[in-house]
Amino acid sequence: MTRQVLLLNSDKPEVMRTLASRTDLRVRVITRKAYAGLYTEHESALVDSFEDLSQVERAAYELARGGPFDHVVAATEKSIVAAGLIRSLLDLPGPTFDQSLWAAHKYAMKKKLRSAGLPVADFEQAATVDGIPEAAQALGWPVMVKPVLGSGSKCTYRLDSQEEFDVRRRAGDLDDLAGRGVPVQVESVVPLLREYHCDGVVRGGRVMASAVSQYFTPPLVTPSEYNSSCFVAEDSSFAKSVLELHARVVEAIELSDGVTHLEVFETAEGPVVGEVAIRPGGLGISRMWWHAFGIDLWEEFVRAALHEPTQLAPRLQGRTLGRTQLPDREGVLERVLALPGVIEALPPSRSGTGNLEVHYTADDTEAAARLNEQLCALGEPR
Repeated sequence: MTRQVLLLNSDKPEVMRTLASRTDLRVRVITRKAYAGLYTEHESALVDSFEDLSQVERAAYELARGGPFDHVVAATEKSIVAAGLIRSLLDLPGPTFDQSLWAAHKYAMKKKLRSAGLPVADFEQAATVDGIPEAAQALGWPVMVKPVLGSGSKCTYRLDSQEEFDVRRRAGDLDDLAGRGVPVQVESVVPLLREYHCDGVVRGGRVMASAVSQYFTPPLVTPSEYNSSCFVAEDSSFAKSVLELHARVVEAIELSDGVTHLEVFETAEGPVVGEVAIRPGGLGISRMWWHAFGIDLWEEFVRAALHEPTQLAPRLQGRTLGRTQLPDREGVLERVLALPGVIEALPPSRSGTGNLEVHYTADDTEAAARLNEQLCALGEPR
């Protein structure tokens, strides 16, 4: 029997490869107009933006004329809320509209997490960029500002004072944030010592697998072509506290089945939740899991979305494993592969990130940090 799947995606190749491995699916696609050429072999409907929920609703109804759907798969951060709306409108399984808001809309997310007693930065919501000073006055400067919907660190800025806001607003530095056309999340700056991510697989409301990784430098101050991290020992006291925090976040957002990516700040007072997403982490994190545990996070993501049983059979992690992105400059791939400890280096055509993607092993986190420095040096212009 053919299963009917509605996919919301941009250009993420991992989810397309995973769905294509199943022969019993009819996949219809909602995508942005910029990516229409990727889906010529599929029935598709186009939207200007997944954040325009009126367009998303019309696109879903348009495709539903070809028959009802069984499942909705949201492969990108920006499509999570849209997918939740479709599930609620069409009475389909998976995260509802409210649950999707808790995992993608930063203001709704922080309200939900704080109501569950979880540690998050103080926050306010400004209707527009020009409302930032009032929100910052309520919180106290300095603040971090970002769109309430969005992925990564795009349009994210630290503002230390009213004076800095005024200067940067006049200079046009905040025009991209204003141009997003969504409210602005304003948060107190967290005095972080280090930043981590905790990724996991959830089935039946239970965390079936999870692991903590440390970023070598915080993503906000790191260009995406050098984004890097390594696993930390799960028996360390801080890792245990993050794993416990991850389980509490899963419970708070009422996630039944899926894959999670949680950002966590280490502070002098303990871990603080940054954000949570209900999709695999990007920039090589899924591949890092494959090397460390033999778990394909995109396969588990699709299995959860299609209500298929999990195939989790994690192997024990041996040496410390890390990953980094590097610029695709001439000769870098060959020099990287010559370094001891490197187990895989993917060119942009295979990484899907536009960068080289390197995976490596080391004796411990300190050795991983040293190797990562060597790799990043190789990526610098010669």
